[in-house]
Amino acid sequence: MTLFEEYALAAKGLLYVATEKDGQPSLRIMGFAMDPNQHNHWYLVSQPDTGKMADLKVNDRVAVMTVMNENGARIESNQATLRPSTKNWADVKDYFTNPVFHRNHPHPEEEVLLELTIHSARLAAYAGNEVFTFED
Repeated sequence: MTLFEEYALAAKGLLYVATEKDGQPSLRIMGFAMDPNQHNHWYLVSQPDTGKMADLKVNDRVAVMTVMNENGARIESNQATLRPSTKNWADVKDYFTNPVFHRNHPHPEEEVLLELTIHSARLAAYAGNEVFTFED
């Protein structure tokens, strides 16, 4: 397991996503699941009529930060994009193992499946930092 995977798993499937539209930033917490074959591709879902979906139609560049663990471990990136996925729910449903996600999204197959691509990220913790860059 890579250090990036360890940090992603430490987040327990939660991250903060910041969007921007017309100079106005917006921040929300979302559940995610990591693609086991492409660790910098994470899947999220959203209702189609939300503010975040309107923001993403205008600008798909996002900043993200996973929820910190007790050691301050988190993944931070302002080099990421969040777009509707070319996959469907059946392709990724097994990646979502957090029961809290399923309580908050009882019918994810009816939501928009989004794919977060992290192009580079900082793995930050109280003990130090490391930068990861991905090539797709």
